[in-house]
Amino acid sequence: MKSNPLAIRGSAKSAHQPIKRGTKIRRRNSSVNGRTSAQKPVTGSEVATLLRKFQKMLTPEEHSQIAAGIDEARRRMAHEHLH
Repeated sequence: MKSNPLAIRGSAKSAHQPIKRGTKIRRRNSSVNGRTSAQKPVTGSEVATLLRKFQKMLTPEEHSQIAAGIDEARRRMAHEHLH
């Protein structure tokens, strides 16, 4: 992929500064303060495996408590958005 140069030779400094500032902002946002590069991406199959293991560790009572908490949170959010 071809990339455009950040500055054009002979361009005025006033034109160069916004380009440079935008580049800094994009670089900062893409790295999320350096945390993204340290974390390895997780595939969907790995997440599914972990969720299955976690679900087997839960008792039916714990599972129903979590489900009730999720339902309550969804109801509260829906109510907040309506009012």
